[in-house]
Amino acid sequence: MNEPPVPGDPSLSPDESATDLFLEQPVWKHISGVWRPLHGGFASSGVSLEWHDFHLGQDLDWSPSFHPGSLEVCLNFSGQAQWQAGEKTHALAAGDVALYTANGTPLPAQRLAGSLHRFLTIELSPDYLRTHFEAVAAALKPGVRRFLESGGTAGKPFLEILPMPITLLNIRLYLLEPPVAATAQGIWYQGKILDVLAQVLFREDKPVEPWSEKHERENRDRLARVVFWLERDYENPPSLEMLAAEVGCSVFHLSRLFSQKMGLSIPRFIRLRRIERAAELLRGGGKSVTEVAMMVGYSSLSAFNKAFVEQIGCCPGLYPHMKAPTKSS
Repeated sequence: MNEPPVPGDPSLSPDESATDLFLEQPVWKHISGVWRPLHGGFASSGVSLEWHDFHLGQDLDWSPSFHPGSLEVCLNFSGQAQWQAGEKTHALAAGDVALYTANGTPLPAQRLAGSLHRFLTIELSPDYLRTHFEAVAAALKPGVRRFLESGGTAGKPFLEILPMPITLLNIRLYLLEPPVAATAQGIWYQGKILDVLAQVLFREDKPVEPWSEKHERENRDRLARVVFWLERDYENPPSLEMLAAEVGCSVFHLSRLFSQKMGLSIPRFIRLRRIERAAELLRGGGKSVTEVAMMVGYSSLSAFNKAFVEQIGCCPGLYPHMKAPTKSS
């Protein structure tokens, strides 16, 4: 990949780092993009946190990156993947979490061409799981519990795909830029990994809740997912019909819910995000107004200029030279 892998855990020795990089680097070295180990190492410490960000021109055989004897968690923020189990295909979409084992039984998996792939993986050894979760093993998902109790040698593969909890939709922003001193990052990452695992490894509790509370919770979840998708793809956003289908409600309900909770319509929200990003790009320099307009999803320069003036209060050509924006909303 274009960016060399740099382990994020200062506690690893050079030999341990080299061992972990040697195991997986061959899978990613021909891919144009980023493979970035953030913390730990599967071979050395039984847990590894890694970030992936790349575009594929053709399908990629993903399974060679799975470590034998591991339970892996994939937080999939962008891009499509699939597993083949017998004659059945299991699809992984943006906004999903996948749990799967690589314990000696083949589990063919592909990353599909034609899209940007952005995902985090957490690779876990049986010893790591035993250390942290043996006392509560009875509450784990059946496949996770089977993996832990067998020491990673069970022949039956485990694969489960579920919607990403809304609390994890933006976690990559923090994991890529830890808000702590370098000397504290190791322990900070350990805490974040356990936070993720606590949300995805356990069987779901389904407490009885009043209809009104359930309705409100479902609406909060819908809104969080819609905001995630819109902010991720503001330059080419999904249609209202696509968003409504994704969150399981009508177009009318989604439009009304978004306006009530966010204080503005979905088209207005998209325009706001586009202009905010355009202002950042113009401030950064090096790009023309036309280039910036295209980058944030405007095919018409006149429409971009009009939207920018309405939002910022001056034309985009003058904005980089101003000391501060004259208007915000």
